[in-house]
Amino acid sequence: MPSDWAFVSVDMELTNRCSTDCLMCPREAITRPEGLMSECVFKAILEKLIGEGSLITFSGMGDPLSHPNVFDWISDIREKGADVGIVINPASLNKKISQKLVEFSPNSITLSFPSLRKSVFEKLCPKVSYDDALKRTLELIDLARGNAGLRVTGIITDINSGEQEEYVSFWKERGVGSGMKRCHGRGGNLRAPGVYEPHSFGLESGECSLFQFHTFVTWEGEVLACCHDLTGATRIGSLVNDDVSVISERKRNIIRGSMPFPVCGQCDEPLRQCQAPQGLPPRGRKERNRFFGLAAHSHR
Repeated sequence: MPSDWAFVSVDMELTNRCSTDCLMCPREAITRPEGLMSECVFKAILEKLIGEGSLITFSGMGDPLSHPNVFDWISDIREKGADVGIVINPASLNKKISQKLVEFSPNSITLSFPSLRKSVFEKLCPKVSYDDALKRTLELIDLARGNAGLRVTGIITDINSGEQEEYVSFWKERGVGSGMKRCHGRGGNLRAPGVYEPHSFGLESGECSLFQFHTFVTWEGEVLACCHDLTGATRIGSLVNDDVSVISERKRNIIRGSMPFPVCGQCDEPLRQCQAPQGLPPRGRKERNRFFGLAAHSHR
């Protein structure tokens, strides 16, 4: 059971390496070390997160499916009675990987499929074939049906601003929940003229509701304010060496004032201004899922 809101949700970055090189991902700005999470770091982190009852999601600035231990670690988390999700992209899929993903059955799979418009997709993901990506996605949908919770997410940019209705309808016809989110500037790091321009939304605010109930852990076990800190400048502690209570207290102290990090002053992430959590943190899986609205697409 979580002792406070800070560890209700945790993004665990298995790696910050990715070969897809999408336009809306400013990989060229990453200056913190690149690598893969080790077994000892994973075990140290997992022990603490299990104690907190955290929802663990394999996500971050890299491709979690590229980590050699990803399926074993999904199994480890589920065997301990905890919940694990994973965020993937279709470029990492093939028949074997899709079968293993469904076989090891994370509680939720979120597949990023930026746009159903071929010209937009291939502009945003120039190294990925649209036709191949769609084929792999439909194969995964067929495998996952009745076996794993799957949701598809897209991105609204300046070149596909009117796509959302057709996007949701397409995936609904295939029995899959979906949604689109507005492209944001990744903490001021994204430079994509003609596709994305910075928004004023959120920039004037000194608060981040997401920060209150969500924690990001790098592949090294470092806790940063956000995955969009590409330099490691917002380090709050180490989940390998520090107790959860220590990191939680540091986060509470930050929340009491304005977000002190320069990256936050450049952030137009819409989730930054979601409703701040109220009262006590969720006291179990059902309460947590209700808070996140997961019931419609998660698999137990």
